[in-house]
Amino acid sequence: MKRLRWIILAVLVAIVAGAGAAALLHQPAQLPVIKAGDAAPTDSDSRPRLRGLNYTHVENGVRKWSLKADKARYEENTGMVYLDRVAVEFYQDKGGTVYLSGDQGVYNQKTNSITLEGNVDGHTADGNRLLTSVITYREKDKTAETDAEVTIQGKQYKVIGQGMLVLVEQNKMILKNKVRSIFTPEGKGPPPGATVE
Repeated sequence: MKRLRWIILAVLVAIVAGAGAAALLHQPAQLPVIKAGDAAPTDSDSRPRLRGLNYTHVENGVRKWSLKADKARYEENTGMVYLDRVAVEFYQDKGGTVYLSGDQGVYNQKTNSITLEGNVDGHTADGNRLLTSVITYREKDKTAETDAEVTIQGKQYKVIGQGMLVLVEQNKMILKNKVRSIFTPEGKGPPPGATVE
């Protein structure tokens, strides 16, 4: 019986010592506190700004997309969030991620849409890339659209067009106008079906 008490006491001492060591080694994060009367950080237009923003959109417990920005400005009356240096990740149902980034962006909380502008660059894990100047993603109908020039390229192709509509759930992309393409065959020799004289 005495031995059992010593074992229990040793286990309790080990738990307390472990918890104490963990607390000392891993201090909890300290959030900045704005004291009463202090103003939120502002820029030249005197509107409040956030430094760094992360938002993840979840439906039925499943991550659909996440948004990150270096800076953000929220306008409460319109529900618009104006973003600087924006990155958006779209999580596909069958696995894989599509990444999009842009110099600026606008997230409309009321319509649940995101517009990226300026050096919009997108890529997938399998090496496909999208370049344009502006694109808008609408969560309601799960579409991405632009009327600007678009370049889509992969390892063996490059397609340029004016305007694009992406039907996300159907995994379909439509280039609207002035489509030009370059395809590079893989391997040596003539393409399949061609004869060499």
